[in-house]
Amino acid sequence: MKFKTLLTVNSALAFISGIACVLIPAQLLASYGVRLAPMGLVIYQFWGAALIGLGMLTWFARGIKESALQRRFALALFITNGLNCVMAVRGQFAGANTFGWSTVALFSLLALVFGAFVLIKPRA
Repeated sequence: MKFKTLLTVNSALAFISGIACVLIPAQLLASYGVRLAPMGLVIYQFWGAALIGLGMLTWFARGIKESALQRRFALALFITNGLNCVMAVRGQFAGANTFGWSTVALFSLLALVFGAFVLIKPRA
């Protein structure tokens, strides 16, 4: 997969998820069987704001042509998505419903693809 395509997909996912976290946090969390106190919803909205920022950063980085810089971005996103995957699995064992496994799958897939981008030497 090309770097630009990979970042475009990541950007869209982050941006859409971030908007949902900011605008409808209670409804989004309810789909996972989670209910938070008002301050917990505010913290979840902070997460949404961070996702919007990540979506914008990855969108702006799509034009990077330098291979070494692409790999650094991919490494950062591999680590981010890998850690998110670990937290999502942790959430599953903490009591989230079966819908939460979709989040585990998404972060696993993103970590795998970014990890592959870091490890596989690009063709000349």
